[in-house]
Amino acid sequence: MGPASPIKEQEDPYIITSSSEIERIIKDLQRTQSFVSVGMSAGKKMGSMILEVDGKSRQFVYDAGREDEVAAVISSPKIYFYTALRGVSVRFSVKSASRTTFDGNPALRSPLPTDLEYLQRREYFRATICQSYTAAVKMPDGKPAILDLRDISVGGVGLSSMTITSEILQPGSVVDANLDFAELGKMEVTLRISTHRTVENQGRFTHVYGCSFYNIARIKETKIQQLVFKLDQLNRANKNPLW
Repeated sequence: MGPASPIKEQEDPYIITSSSEIERIIKDLQRTQSFVSVGMSAGKKMGSMILEVDGKSRQFVYDAGREDEVAAVISSPKIYFYTALRGVSVRFSVKSASRTTFDGNPALRSPLPTDLEYLQRREYFRATICQSYTAAVKMPDGKPAILDLRDISVGGVGLSSMTITSEILQPGSVVDANLDFAELGKMEVTLRISTHRTVENQGRFTHVYGCSFYNIARIKETKIQQLVFKLDQLNRANKNPLW
């Protein structure tokens, strides 16, 4: 009897705090003309769309609804935005809105949020890495850096570092990496940095990156799938040493 099929993981929240990444995501919402649901503290909702993002003033413009909806948005102490970007749920909130116009039509303007919730639904089973495995990454500036491997799936890997910040390794970057799994072997891949979040533990900060494999060959996908299965077996054996 073969191994049971791995269960897909649930949505995991990623809190994005990098101002450049927040701006990029909201610009992507503008480019894709994604529908945005705008919620107000009174429980009312308004349909909208991102019309313009101004990185210099740190503001964005979005489509206005009916006059009563606009008045409710402006008077609300907190304004909530719910949308999806290429299947990924995006949520954020702002504290103010003001009237403006866009191409001669009524619109609303708000400051870009200070953080944004990006909920990525993982398509593949992800094995947590409990050993000290590393990734040698060629950074965007050409310099090498070593990051810790946190997890892996057929779709990508999780990396972490206490010294490599999102200013150095920006989301959206495409980098070459050599994944070192010690006795299980090494693998050269190209990664796209998808997400960044910061984890604090007793005053110490760790930068955690979600990375997707970029233009990966099918034969290498098969090797990764085998590697994920081996890692999962090791994790199970370590949790249940008497089995």
